[in-house]
Amino acid sequence: MIYGLIYVVGFILTLTFLKLFGKKMGIDYDPPHSPDYDDWDNNAQAYLFFSLVWIVTVPMFLIVIFFKSLYRFTQWFLKYPNV
Repeated sequence: MIYGLIYVVGFILTLTFLKLFGKKMGIDYDPPHSPDYDDWDNNAQAYLFFSLVWIVTVPMFLIVIFFKSLYRFTQWFLKYPNV
């Protein structure tokens, strides 16, 4: 029961986030675009799919963010000379 509720809340949050910030992030499948642009006909199809599979994409996104953060920390840390 609780997992179903979490999934519904995540679906609504993901769909809301994409509606508000999707185009700003470069996720825009609305016409006009070339016919071979992508498999999506418009943002409604793409956003629905992304919102349904958030349970898979969010953990992968967090892993990518984690490693990018470690990389940035390493770059920042190596800028300072040895003491």
